[in-house]
This record gives sequence, C-alpha cells and structure tokens, in this order.
Amino acid sequence: MQRYFLCLVLSVLALSTPAQDEPGKDGEGILVHQLANEGFLLVAGESAVLIDAFVAEPYSIYGALEGEALDALHAGTGVFAPVDLALASHVHRDHFQGEPAQRFLAARPDVVLATSPAVIDALWAAEAISLDRIQEDAVRRHYPADGEEEVLEHAGIRVTFLALAHGPSPRDPTGNMGHVVTLGGVTALHVGDAAMLPERFARYRLPERGIDVAFVPYWYFQDRSGREIVEQHFRPAKLVACHVPPRELEQVTRDLARDFPDVIVFQRALESRRFQDVRE
Repeated sequence: MQRYFLCLVLSVLALSTPAQDEPGKDGEGILVHQLANEGFLLVAGESAVLIDAFVAEPYSIYGALEGEALDALHAGTGVFAPVDLALASHVHRDHFQGEPAQRFLAARPDVVLATSPAVIDALWAAEAISLDRIQEDAVRRHYPADGEEEVLEHAGIRVTFLALAHGPSPRDPTGNMGHVVTLGGVTALHVGDAAMLPERFARYRLPERGIDVAFVPYWYFQDRSGREIVEQHFRPAKLVACHVPPRELEQVTRDLARDFPDVIVFQRALESRRFQDVRE
C-alpha cells in the first residue's frame, strides 16, 4: 500500500505548482482554495464551483470559515466572485449550514445550489434573511438512488452526483453524496463523509473516469479499508487529505508526512494550489 502512495511523489512535482495571483484559463488546470473541513473552492478561468463551503460556525471538533474569508463568502465577492455552482455533500453542520448559504444565495442570485433534499430543507429552515431574496430556481435537487448517478452541466462545469451513504445503510438519512467535478480540463473527486465500504465505490468504476485529484477525509489514510479504497477504487493522480480537526492538524500533518509524503494537507483557510490537467 505504501508503495502506491510513494510512487505518486514524482506526480506531486509534475501536477501541482504554487498558486499564482490569477486563476488559470480553461484547459490550463484548476486553482483550489481550502475553506474549512471538507470545504473547497475550485476555479478555472471564469468558472468556479464551491463544495461543502457554507460553514460559518465551528461544529463539534471541526472548524469554520471566519473573518474576512467569511465576509467574502457572505457577499459572494473576492475569491468567491467567479462562483457559478455550489454543492453540498450532506446536511451535517460541519459540511453545510443554512445561514451562510442563505446569505450567499441572496447576494449571488446567479449561482445555482445543487444538492440533496435534506440540505435543501436545511437551507429553507434557516432564518438568516428573508427567503424571498433567494431565487427559487437557483436551488436544484440532485439525489441519485443507491447505486445510481445523476449528471449536471452548468457554466462549463460537469458534475456527476454519486450515492455514497454516510453510514452502513444505503438509506442513511444524512444522504451523503460524492461528486465527480470536471472543469478546466481537470477531474476532481470529493466523497464527503462516505462510509469506507469498497463495494459502494466499486460500482462507480472511478479509476476509469481519470481522477486527477481526490479530496479524501484524513481518516481514510489511518484505516486499512480506507487506504485500499484509495488505491483500488480512486487511483487519483493527486491526493488531498481533508476534514482535519484544527486541534489535530499538526499531528495529522506530521503523521501523513511520515507515512504518505505525497499526500497534501492544506494548513489554513484560502490556502491555494494549482493542479494541471494530466490527461492530455
């Protein structure tokens, strides 16, 4: 297993470069900004997508976006200005909170939120603003049945929604979804808090989709089943470990640097990296 991860060291140098001041043009890769927990902003030229971004208050042991970064999210400005599409893997408050989502959608009526019924219910239940400020057609339901998938194409972004339950039951009420997102010539995989059950991933044949970068909860690297899933059912060119509790960041970073030195761990909100297309 470690041989697989170590063989990616050369690809780290080839596939990611320090972020520049401006995002790359279409076909020239994506600029990835870390937010909080499993939150990321993916930018390619004039297109951008948010994943699990709307977290304004810490929840349990997990962090949140704060300060100027949160203000920019609420206003849909700064690094969030190019956003066309927002996604949320599931309704847990370390992944989605209705209050910041409401503020963002009110400020940016041009953006589409595509997510599960549970997340949509949490959006409408929040009380941050008057709901008539949110365009109803900006909220779209996507929730594939167990073993199936759904596809959305919007503003040059292609998203495939995968049914990857949070717990052992495929009818888990949290309704966790994975996303395969393609923009800027790069295909990214985000699995949310998917249970580490190989059979759930096997049916989607993810290695055949050419995953360039996978965002994976850090505990996958601490568990034999999780590592086997990454090796056999993701096989990405690049790996990002995420959802690290702030108090454990130093230890997790040190452990991964020792055992899997090719795995990236972002250290702070809005830290960014550029990932180039590897499927030319």
